[in-house]
Amino acid sequence: MRLAGGLVCLLAGALLASCSFKAGTAAQPDTRGSGGAAVPGSGGGGATATGGVTGTGGGVSIGTGGGSDIMIGTGGGCGQTNVSVTPLPPDILIVQDRSLSMTDDENDRPCTGGSANGNGNCGSMSKWAQVIAALEPVVMQTQTTVNWGLMFLGSEPDMCGAATAPVVPITPNTSYAPIQVALSGEMFTGQIGTPTAAVMNNAVTYMQSLTDANPKFLLLATDGEPNCARGIVNGNDDTGAVNAVTAAKMAGFPTFVVGIATASDMGATTALNNMAVAGGEPQTGAATQYYSVTDTNSLLSALATILKAATPCTIPLTGVNGNLDKVAVTAKDASGNTVQIMEDPTNGWSYTDTSMTAIRLNGDACNDLQSVTYTGFQFIYTCSTGHICIDNCPTNM
Repeated sequence: MRLAGGLVCLLAGALLASCSFKAGTAAQPDTRGSGGAAVPGSGGGGATATGGVTGTGGGVSIGTGGGSDIMIGTGGGCGQTNVSVTPLPPDILIVQDRSLSMTDDENDRPCTGGSANGNGNCGSMSKWAQVIAALEPVVMQTQTTVNWGLMFLGSEPDMCGAATAPVVPITPNTSYAPIQVALSGEMFTGQIGTPTAAVMNNAVTYMQSLTDANPKFLLLATDGEPNCARGIVNGNDDTGAVNAVTAAKMAGFPTFVVGIATASDMGATTALNNMAVAGGEPQTGAATQYYSVTDTNSLLSALATILKAATPCTIPLTGVNGNLDKVAVTAKDASGNTVQIMEDPTNGWSYTDTSMTAIRLNGDACNDLQSVTYTGFQFIYTCSTGHICIDNCPTNM
């Protein structure tokens, strides 16, 4: 059940924003002008986006000329510097169940000869085919803003063989092609168990080997109850799986839990609910605390919600160097207009600490980032005698 591109955009639209997250480019200082007449300040005014608290100490003004966006006002021999800044993309390792039951349909009816490509009497309705139809477009459209990796929940030839490493390591900007190849190439010649605990423990070991500063998450997607205690299929291993997810959270790797066609299985529902709570990222306002999905559409919706929750609201001030006596933060809204985000610990921005090396978007401003209402963030600064002009600045400045 593959979806047309427009439907993918619609279902994940709050996150993908016309199927691309247009975050600011890598930090490149843009220092313009020195000397010249100052733009009259307006005491921290400007296009207010979120919050209502005045910005940092005046000097931020809106020009009245017909110039281009974000021009420079100067005063006292002090120029303004604009730096494009962007949130760190999250590292997300998908831990995907590839037990033989994934070739069944959503009602667990066996598909003879079912495979990754939907072969067999279930055709494209097998659980595996529907997972591919959701994961592939989401990974493709977000690979520049999410660092994806893929690890299979199981490893042949043993029934409870546990994968020890990802089939696709977490790699910035290039995750779609290898993940697409790994998913479509799985032929299901064996592996009928669900060694959730062992694989989650191995996933944590892998995540601990990463050295980047990006926020890190696990996304566990399974169609059944854990059943490989002590390396053999023996009913269930709910306790072991919950303990593994708890350990992942304590190690700094929260876990989103997705159950594929599990709602009618009370044992699986209980186990997955407990894992979702233990992982620190339970679903709220729904019948289950894990993300219960039955088809491509519901999985797309779940992925959109998960990606919104995983998008950080902390923005490193990479490339910002100099005197931060007067600062402003701007973004592009959904219509492409430049708006000022006010300094406000409730619904605007604030520094993460006294070192002033990163800012945090709070409240409404954070929501606007996560929903991709705001993109193209800029951090603008000047010295105490300078002025900052944000929009429609005079061309002769």
